[in-house]
Amino acid sequence: MTKVSPGISTSDGLTKTSAIEKLRDRPFFLECDPYLVSYDAKPEPAWDAYDVPKGLQPLSQRVEIYQVKDKYENPIMGSDINSTYEFIDMADGFWVRVRSPMGTTMESTFTVREKGDGSGNLEVVQECDCKCNKALSSIVKKDLDKNYTLIVENLAKRFGGK
Repeated sequence: MTKVSPGISTSDGLTKTSAIEKLRDRPFFLECDPYLVSYDAKPEPAWDAYDVPKGLQPLSQRVEIYQVKDKYENPIMGSDINSTYEFIDMADGFWVRVRSPMGTTMESTFTVREKGDGSGNLEVVQECDCKCNKALSSIVKKDLDKNYTLIVENLAKRFGGK
């Protein structure tokens, strides 16, 4: 699944480089999660022991790990979900693997690129591959759509765009 944001204005001096730096701000990114309760940084694994995806071109040999707790509300009761987020920076953004209960794993890249219309504006692109239980697939897809929209709205505000 690929999601592309509406154009993010560069009229206030936003550059691709500064947008990428802001996108890589882990606390900001994690706090865009509408279900977030808490998150904690965990020790980084040794690069050689980490399962780096084939074809990924990392900026450095560093993996940042966060334990994230989300609260999902439902009509009967709320559920606390503990997931592990694994981040690796790339030249134009970052890659993240999210490991959640019930065998749900999402691998995404978030990148910043110039909008292809000649305006000089930027866009944020998420490419996501998700593996989960069939019973969860519609919920996971809905959450991916909702979270991407929220992240892009928050990024645009932070970048100074509309």
